[in-house]
Amino acid sequence: MTIQKINPDTIARPHGHAQVIVATGGKHVYISGQIAIDVDEKLLGEGDYETQGYHTVKNAYAAVTASGASPKDVVRLMVYVVDPTQENLDKLYGGLARAVSEAGGSTTAMTLIGVVGLSTPGALVEADMTAITD
Repeated sequence: MTIQKINPDTIARPHGHAQVIVATGGKHVYISGQIAIDVDEKLLGEGDYETQGYHTVKNAYAAVTASGASPKDVVRLMVYVVDPTQENLDKLYGGLARAVSEAGGSTTAMTLIGVVGLSTPGALVEADMTAITD
């Protein structure tokens, strides 16, 4: 698979993501929304954006890996966050960055959307991913 990352000079400089991803390959992997729960469905990091961001992305990467793809094959990350104040986002970004780094992932196209709530009480962050492999 080939991934080309483009950050055009004609739009704002990205912070921790790429503005454009061009990916070619034969296998597309779509990961359903993941939250910060363990295999017993226990919520991790209640009230903590950094911890929930970390475990949410860690779970999403586990799903990517289960498909036979790798964290480097991820071309798109969607993040949904409850109460996206600057303080909460700063904490969240720390958790996301740590999970990406530990997994061996890299910058990708990313969208963050503020939401009123998520499907699990107490969940503050949800993320889904798209990966493309050969």
